[in-house]
Formats: sequence, structure tokens, C-alpha cells
Amino acid sequence: MQFLIGRTVCRQFYYPLSRGLTLSSKKKSQMSQQVITLAVENANYFLKDTSKSGKALCVGFQQLAEQCQEVTPLLDKITREAPKFDLDAETPGNGYRSFIIIFGALFKRCSSLCDLVKSQRSQAVFNLYKYSYIQDLKSWNEMLVSLNTFLEHLNTLLEWNEKDHVRSLFPSEAHSSQELLDKARTIESYSFYGRHAAFQYCNSIESVLKGLLTIMAGYSDYYFSTSPHLWRVAKSLFMSTQYTLDAEHRARRIVHASQYATVDFCKSFWFLAESDLMKKVPDRMCPAIRVNQLILIPPEPLQIDSMKYKPVNIPVPSAHGPTAPVQVRLLSAKGRPGMPGQNDYSEATVSDSLVIHCHGGGFVAQSSQSHETYLRHWAVALDVPILSIDYSLAPEYPFPRQLQEILYVYAWIQRNPSVAGTTAKKIIFAGDSAGANLMLGVTLWVSDLNLRLPDGIFLAYVPLLVQFEPSPSRLLCLLDPLLPFGFMMRCLSAYAGQPDMLAQSSSRYSETDGKVKEIVKKIDSSTSSQDASEHPAKHNTVLEPELLDRLKAHSPVDELDMFRVSSTPLMSPFLASDSALKKLPPISLLSIELDPCLDDSVEFAKRCRRLGCDIRLDILPGLPHGFLNFALLSREAKEGSKLCVKRIRELFKKCSDAAL
Repeated sequence: MQFLIGRTVCRQFYYPLSRGLTLSSKKKSQMSQQVITLAVENANYFLKDTSKSGKALCVGFQQLAEQCQEVTPLLDKITREAPKFDLDAETPGNGYRSFIIIFGALFKRCSSLCDLVKSQRSQAVFNLYKYSYIQDLKSWNEMLVSLNTFLEHLNTLLEWNEKDHVRSLFPSEAHSSQELLDKARTIESYSFYGRHAAFQYCNSIESVLKGLLTIMAGYSDYYFSTSPHLWRVAKSLFMSTQYTLDAEHRARRIVHASQYATVDFCKSFWFLAESDLMKKVPDRMCPAIRVNQLILIPPEPLQIDSMKYKPVNIPVPSAHGPTAPVQVRLLSAKGRPGMPGQNDYSEATVSDSLVIHCHGGGFVAQSSQSHETYLRHWAVALDVPILSIDYSLAPEYPFPRQLQEILYVYAWIQRNPSVAGTTAKKIIFAGDSAGANLMLGVTLWVSDLNLRLPDGIFLAYVPLLVQFEPSPSRLLCLLDPLLPFGFMMRCLSAYAGQPDMLAQSSSRYSETDGKVKEIVKKIDSSTSSQDASEHPAKHNTVLEPELLDRLKAHSPVDELDMFRVSSTPLMSPFLASDSALKKLPPISLLSIELDPCLDDSVEFAKRCRRLGCDIRLDILPGLPHGFLNFALLSREAKEGSKLCVKRIRELFKKCSDAAL
């Protein structure tokens, strides 16, 4: 007897003896073996159920056991090799380990599902949950297929290391991301944004990220619509409800938006954190601080003393646009003499310390205000003034405008420290994500100019290579809920000054790369009956939100073929020379086990240690890239923010100890 379920044929047999799936002898990871055992038992139980749902459950558990069996050999190999790429025994973490952690989380969820079905399958109440269990099985099986492809990529990276006689998370220049991704079948990303999205993170973060994905999907209905404003708002709210109920629809919308939307969609969505409603959050939920003041620094000629030679003229920021004042935000738990509005009444004396901070946001979005949710906590815990820079954003102002502005602020505050209530005797640079990249880039520039270096640098989940290098952790962006591959590529391209290829109409592609034509052709085939000129919008690749649901996901290789960036160390600090790195002050890196930029930090720390630099690396579990923005919503994220404070405090202490 055989049953047709979708495209799968279920044959009546004793499953443990089929296809060599014995439950003994062969060495497997304990977690996967547990899932296989439970899945086989459930499959055999439902083999006798001739109902449609029973057949679906039987096939689902059969596939689950098969998938777990299939991934085990490669997973075991990766598990053996992963520790060899750690920074040291006390700091376990790298992209290979990241995927081991993801598999561990998946096996744990699948084991729980198998246990739950086993405990309920003979009860009458089980019929109420059958459909949900069938959908769960389908989702986990789809995810396992995709994760198996990731394992194939990881195995290729290991083979490259062996062939080239190197031990690095970044392969030699003889290999490329295109070569890696072409070696295996295309990764299906939908399952990572569906009903089990963000399963790899801690529980508090998982619920937050699922909510954000639903909001993003709903916002796409507003952003891509050409209807009147009120209708767009109403439809967005209605569709958000639909995406909550239909996770698969949400997954399709997120994946397609990340692949076909321009960088303007990223900017627009992330700037929701700057809305009037969100602006009220810090005042109501964060510690009260005495000073929270915006300061405009005028674009005037500036000269600062050099550490070796005659004074250096600091150029007024002017790249890619006219000169303009640079905005900074001063935050301080206490009023200090010299601070705006604090001359008549000051709670504390002038500080000898200062934190200069740059916010994250992919180089294209957010501001010091959207990062107040953790900066206020830092200001109170450190009891030190914090100067957060609102640098110009890409794509309107690409590299190097941001570095010019940060350098200018750094020089200006040394000439005018009293404005921040400090003597600036001790200065620590701090930043997260894109802001961390900028702070390290500016430090390299400051060193080249022979200016005073900061006394320490704190960098959280920093991208040190503004390019898509084929490292294990970089593959994580193909399943990352906050940093999908398409969005990451748009942001990096915008910062590097590359035109957003998808932001142009199809008529402009006649003389350009064939890969671009293929992507745009997919869009044009669905919109051939519409005239783009009739829909004035800055995102004319997608004319209506429903179009996103009809498109097909394309290979990441298509975008990699279009991606070209400069190799300057000021943009990608990982490329700095050994002599430049030796001059750097003490550095504290903080990354996350599941961060696409993890390997950047691990390899950078290895290199700095070989050079004798003062550097430390912390790798936190269970949190996503950008976790500092969730410090109010997650206990684990809040603890991570406290660790940041601890590391910054230690950098200040090193500075004090060195002065003795």
C-alpha cells in the first residue's frame, strides 16, 4: 500500500530497517540520535493511520529522521574541526561553532515536538493540534534541507583550508564567495523567516524578532503601495494581522523584500525607531539623566597639535556634498560645569573622562536618539559624559564623509572639552555595528596623522570587512532575521558609494551586467502591463506590494557579482597593515555567537595578538546582531549591555594605570 502526500510517497514498511536507518552502532551526535529515535517511533505509529493527517504525520516524521541522519556525518566533522579556529580555549567561538549551535537548537526543538506528539497521539485532544504539528514538521524539514546545504559550504571552506595549508576563517584570495555558493544548490531561506523564525536565539529575543519581522512585512504593504496614505496605513495594519496568522506568507514577503527592495526601504523601515512614539520611550523607560543636549558643531577651519610635528589642519567635512554643521548628542547622568545650561547649577565636578560614541544602523539609518535606550544606562553606570555623533548617512553621503565628520568632532572636542564637562584627559571610543567600524577607521586615520590616539576602543559586533568574504559566520546573514543578505549588501554598497542597481528602472540596464538584467527581467515580466513612469516612486522595481509575493527568490551569487568595494583600511580596518595595528590603543571587542560579523572579530583578534597588541574578545550566547537596541525588552540583552559598561570601565582603568 502507498499513500501520496504532496510529492512524497509513503510506503508501508518498518522504518528503522529502511534505507539503512538503523538505530545503533554508527556514531552520531547525541541530540540528533535522540531526534531520529523519537521520529522513527512516531513514524511507525502513524503508519497505521490511514487518514490524510495520519499519512502526513507519518511522512513528516520519516523525513525528519532521514534529514537528521543525512546531516550527521558532516555535522560531526564540523564539530571536530570547529575548536581549531577559536581565538583561544577561554574564548570559544567562530562561524563553524555558530552552525553547531543552530543545529543544537533545532534538534532540541524537534526533540520536544517528537516528545509532545508521542505523549498526545493516543489522546482525543490530539486531533485539535494535528494540523499545527504537520506544519511544524514541514517547517523543520525544510529548514534541515537548507542547513544541510550550509554544512556543504562549511565543508568546502574546510577543504580550502586544508588545500591551501592555512588555518583561517577567511580563505585565501584564490577563492571567492561566488565560487563557494556555486558549489552547492541554492539555499532556500523562506523557512528561516516563517513559523520558527529566530528559533536559534534566547526566548526573550525570539519573540521580539518575530514581532519585528511581522512589522517589517506589514510595513512593506505601506511602503510599496501607491494608494492614498490612510488606505496604506489601514492595509498595513490589516496585513500585519495576516502575517501574524500566516507565518509562511510573512516569510515570502521578508525574503523577497530583502532581495528586491532598494536601500531606501531599509532606511525607511529602520527610521521607524525615530518616530514620535518611539522618541518617548527613553523618557518613560530609561534612567533619567541630567543632560541630554544636541550640539551643532560649526564647519570652521580647525587646527590641532600633532604628537610629533607641527599642528595639523583638520579639514572641514565636505565629501559628497556641501559643508554643514555636525550634530552630536551630549548625555550625562549629572550636570557638570561647562555643559550647556549647567553653569549656574552643577551636581558634579568636571570629569577627566569622555566616551565618544557612534551608533549603528548599517551606515544608512538611525541616530544617537534611537540608541538612547542603552546610552542612558551607560551614562548612569559609567558616570562619564558621552558624546554620540550623528554622522551623515549613506547613500546620500557615502564613504568617507562619515570619517571626516567623526575626525572633525574628535579634534573639536579636544579643543573644546569644557562643553562636555570634561578635561578629556581620558577618551574612549565606542561604537556598535557600523558605528564600531567607523570608530576603528577613524582611529587608523588619527594614527596616520600623528594625532593623539584615543586611550581605548570598545567595539560591539563590528564589521571589519566591508565586503562579503566567504567565511562561515558571513553565511549566517542568509538566515539572519535582522541582517538578511540582501539588506546587508544594499547597506554596504550604499556606504561604499556604489549605485543601488535595483533603484534604477529596467531601461537603464541595457548596457550593464547580465546578472542585473536577469534580476530586473523577473520584475519586468510581472509588471509589463504597467508603465513605471505612471508610478512616481524611488523604488520603481516594485510597483505594488502584492508583486513581492509573485516574485521568485534569486541566488545570492547574483548580487555578489554586482558588488565591488574599495580595499582601503579606512573602510575595512581588517586590511590595515601590521605596522598600523601595532600603534592602536587597547581594544575590547564584543561579538555574538550568531553574528554574521563574528569571524571578523575572531580573526582580527588573532592577528592583533600575534602582533603583541592589547586586545580582548567576548562572545555572548543567544543574542542577535544589534542586541543593544533590545536592552529594554530582553533580560539577556540587558546583561549584554552591562558587560559593555564593564569593558569600557576596564579600558578607563587601563588608562589610569598607565598614567601612574
